[in-house]
Amino acid sequence: MKPRFGLQVRFLTLVGIALLVSIVTLAIVLQRQWSMRKEVLELSRHSIQTLVLDRLRDQAKAVGANTAEALVNPLYTFDLEKIGRIVRDVLVQPDVNYVIVYDSSGAIIHDGSDGIASYGQVMTDPLAAPVIKADGLLIQQEGDVFDVSAPVRIGDQRLGGVRIGYSLKSVRRYEDQASAQLADHLAEIGWRYLIAAVILMLLALALGIVISIVMQHSLIRPIRRLAQAAREVEAGNLATNFPERDNNDEVGELVRAFERMTEGIARRDRNIRHIANSDALTGLANRRAFRENLERAIAQSDGAEFALILADIDDFKPINDTWGHDAGDKLLCRFAGRLREVVNSIDELETKPARLGGDEFILIVRLVDDAAAPLRDVLDRLGRNLVAEFSRSTVIDGRTHQFSASFGMAIFPDHGRNAAQLMKAADVAMYSAKNAGKNRYHFHPDS
Repeated sequence: MKPRFGLQVRFLTLVGIALLVSIVTLAIVLQRQWSMRKEVLELSRHSIQTLVLDRLRDQAKAVGANTAEALVNPLYTFDLEKIGRIVRDVLVQPDVNYVIVYDSSGAIIHDGSDGIASYGQVMTDPLAAPVIKADGLLIQQEGDVFDVSAPVRIGDQRLGGVRIGYSLKSVRRYEDQASAQLADHLAEIGWRYLIAAVILMLLALALGIVISIVMQHSLIRPIRRLAQAAREVEAGNLATNFPERDNNDEVGELVRAFERMTEGIARRDRNIRHIANSDALTGLANRRAFRENLERAIAQSDGAEFALILADIDDFKPINDTWGHDAGDKLLCRFAGRLREVVNSIDELETKPARLGGDEFILIVRLVDDAAAPLRDVLDRLGRNLVAEFSRSTVIDGRTHQFSASFGMAIFPDHGRNAAQLMKAADVAMYSAKNAGKNRYHFHPDS
């Protein structure tokens, strides 16, 4: 007898074939998904690493340049106490391993320790030789350390420099944690959908294919969008919109974690910009911010007049010598505050004072759009108010100090058509006021 090939056998055979095709199809789909998961993990890790390292490099540059600028006066006067304060202020920042201030020959002046045990020792580490020879900001990496160095100059004279070492261990740890978390989330979601797909595959091949499509739609595409958003953040677009942020699953949680990380980076970026453009002592704009503002004012002036006012405290050095640098610093802060009050009291003006360094301050002064009086008349009134204000004594630490200031005024474009000419004109006017007896204001002699 011929074996019977009945309907039941045919059905079971068809079911077996369908199951086999489903298994093979599912295996192919899962293999593709695994490859895509590895691709997403590698892309996410690379994006996180690049983003964090770039931000750390930017932070290192800004802090290095700002610290070098802050060290000019203390290093010139060899004020070890103030150098130590500056070094210790940098040492307490996150991820900073060491801060070294050295002279022009590479000998250590301060390392932030109380006893300065390494004082006078010439730096001999593998990164030291390029640091000593460098004429500008230099960033080097050795192992898990970023070394940023910046020379300290006064004019053309090089006084020495400062080195700041940043540890990359926390960065590596953060990368590993973020990658591990992402991998765990992807693995958890993958296993969840795999079990669902296997169960549904036993019911029907079509339903299994639908589950695979759903899985593709709900997992891989959002992660690819998240990777694209991470690349935009890496490129500097911190205001990017993250996809699927309102999802209540692990992908949504991961997206919100990325969003919080980006907000933290944006806050740090704003803080770095504030530190880079502000004078640490007085809170005014610093020399770098002032030069940018001056160049912008000249470029946008379209021939309209504005003024540059250079202010210098008269006989400031005796106050430092007699009462100490703490009293001098408080006097500088008091001067900055009173300067702001005077310029803000004149409604026709808009200005932002800046500190050039030491006891020198400078203002870019322009008239508001609806000002009726000529610029020269308003400047005369401002000059009289400034001289009157700084003729009054002030009390610091219970002592009454009598001090004054001299002011030099130059007008764009009459006294200069570029930043260097205008600065020189204001400087000449200020020294003219000094030579005329101090405690007064002078316009440039060509006025």
